[in-house]
Amino acid sequence: GEHGALSPFETAETLLDTVPEVRSIADVSLANVASTDSANVAPEFWLEVSRAVVDNYQQYDGFVISHGTDTMAYTAAALSFFLQELDKPIVLTGSQIAIGMLGSDGKRNLVNAFRVAVSDLAEVVIVFGSKIIRGVRARKISAFSLEAFESINENALGEIGLHMRISNSRARRKAGRRLLYTPSLNPDVALLTVYPGMRPEFLDYTLQQHSGVVLLGYGTGNLPVSDEHNLVDSVRRIVTAGKPVLVGTQCVLGATNMAMYRVGKTILEAGAIPTVDMTPEAAVVKLMWVLGQTPQLERISSMILKSYCREIAQTFEGVHYG
Repeated sequence: GEHGALSPFETAETLLDTVPEVRSIADVSLANVASTDSANVAPEFWLEVSRAVVDNYQQYDGFVISHGTDTMAYTAAALSFFLQELDKPIVLTGSQIAIGMLGSDGKRNLVNAFRVAVSDLAEVVIVFGSKIIRGVRARKISAFSLEAFESINENALGEIGLHMRISNSRARRKAGRRLLYTPSLNPDVALLTVYPGMRPEFLDYTLQQHSGVVLLGYGTGNLPVSDEHNLVDSVRRIVTAGKPVLVGTQCVLGATNMAMYRVGKTILEAGAIPTVDMTPEAAVVKLMWVLGQTPQLERISSMILKSYCREIAQTFEGVHYG
């Protein structure tokens, strides 16, 4: 992956040479999957990384992936859906300040990532600053702070300070778990933010070019329904044509609760699928993953509303929408 704002390390070896302490934590083998600025990461890259993990899965007790911060939450979500029933940790980390620069957080993050990789966690996580965050719950919230990531709609899985504290609400290593590898993907998914004055034609056009869309509405998932800006009619048209429209919220925290307002009910009746309390990153990646497995709207809908790796809080699971 890419470290800091400069250019990526060409090899994992040169990266690890800057942090010799890691070798005292674990016996490390290195693989160079890609050396790219994370802003250039495309969905195909997620497949490459997951393949590298799967090919080496039996030989290792854990995996650390160094990755640029910009798209790390997307990669973490993708690995969470591709690789389920894990019996070991897959840890993503990076840095806000390039590892060779004064005050860099890179070394600390890398050392902490390896500390987590030898723990008894068994899921995809991002380790950054003082936090251990479930892969499908992470969002980059600061371009400035060394605590760049936040755990959204769920407490962080753990903290790293003088000691490492990991909560009980997480998957642990279990003997006998068989890795479930589902590397399916249809990358033709759009993510649109609703704004005052947005034209319905924009949504229609986007859907001509894509297989599905995630629409971030206001508040609990509301969309405008007034005459010339009626997005709900567009949603109805698109769903009738057999394409999924997921409706989420622009608010950083909270869930879509569309039954709360009349506007919301109208959107559900138009056939929109709520993202419940998923992050936009998790919702986009999940829709790509689901579309890679089925084109059928009913099946898409039930898969989106099912929680696979705690991307939807348990309190919402099984809630009937619509």
